[in-house]
Amino acid sequence: MRVLVLSDSHGHSRRMCRVLEQEADCPVVFFLGDGLSDLEKAKEAFPARKFVAVRGNCDPAGEYTSYDDFAYQFIEGHTIVATHGHRAAVRYGLHDLLEKAKGVRADLALYGHTHRPSQETRDGVLLVNPGALCDGAYAILTLTKQTADVTFRHCAF
Repeated sequence: MRVLVLSDSHGHSRRMCRVLEQEADCPVVFFLGDGLSDLEKAKEAFPARKFVAVRGNCDPAGEYTSYDDFAYQFIEGHTIVATHGHRAAVRYGLHDLLEKAKGVRADLALYGHTHRPSQETRDGVLLVNPGALCDGAYAILTLTKQTADVTFRHCAF
């Protein structure tokens, strides 16, 4: 299964919708915060998609009370923890996020906040930042029961 991972759209709802159109073969979309207003527009435009989203530090808590700081999903044999990253102090390293993932026996941890695409594996946990959609960056996870592969993409529109 292919899974779309987006973060940090910061007002670029049209870009988000274009990426969703372009990546139509991704039935599940993770949105890692900082642009929940953009996500709400995308959810209206793509009602058949399953969206998993968390609140970012730039998403007003009073306005987006239905979103938490962490989300958990089980897809294709993988336990996934998703967060924006500010509550896990990812600007200062990935230790807290790694411990959170290990605490729920997740093998994938998705985060945003830093606007830098990255992937690394620590203690059996694949940590992925798709980069910032406002800069054109996003990621695709290709999940099978045995593997999790990451492809980073950039849109120029």
